[in-house]
Amino acid sequence: MKSKTIIHLRLIKLVTLTFALAIITGTIYSQESLKIATVDMSKTFDSYWKTTLSNNQIKEREADFNKIEQGMVDDIKLIQEEYSRLVQSAQDPANSAAKREEDTKKARLKAAENDRSLRSLSEYRQNKQRTMGEMRARLSKARVDEIKEVISAKAKQGGYDLIVNSAQNDTGLVLYTVGKNDLTKEVIEELNKEAPEEYKINNPAVVEPAPSASEK
Repeated sequence: MKSKTIIHLRLIKLVTLTFALAIITGTIYSQESLKIATVDMSKTFDSYWKTTLSNNQIKEREADFNKIEQGMVDDIKLIQEEYSRLVQSAQDPANSAAKREEDTKKARLKAAENDRSLRSLSEYRQNKQRTMGEMRARLSKARVDEIKEVISAKAKQGGYDLIVNSAQNDTGLVLYTVGKNDLTKEVIEELNKEAPEEYKINNPAVVEPAPSASEK
């Protein structure tokens, strides 16, 4: 979910640049018609094999964090169990006064150890959240930059003046398209042409034209 939020923010920035480019291009070519193509960035991002690779790397790193965190939680549980045992022993009238006093001192030390452990756990969780967020943002940006490089190359090859994002689940994008000049499939194929065997997809998803009123 976080990864999806990050890419959406990136796409919104891309949209802003797209419309700024449209204004500039419209000024320069006011007497000429623009050659425009579309790319579904969301579908392209999800279909790119390196996105799957990045997601796997994120899962592995998070699993490592979770394993260490669970160990800390288990240690705290043992500390708290020992603290409860010492408190009970210190309050047990069957024990000698010396035993109760000794266990009271041990219980205080164990309580202090518990507090330190809880603070360490809290700091560890904050570090985990920060590190994972930075990793998601870094890998997401890397994938988007790679996609944009391919889009740029395709635009130059096809002589397009403008490439706009046609993703339907993003904000402020293309409000209507008949599906012409959609480069999504070409971009996905270019991105995945050197994918390792385990990351290859047989039928990459592409944008389908919206059904006409007679087809609904």
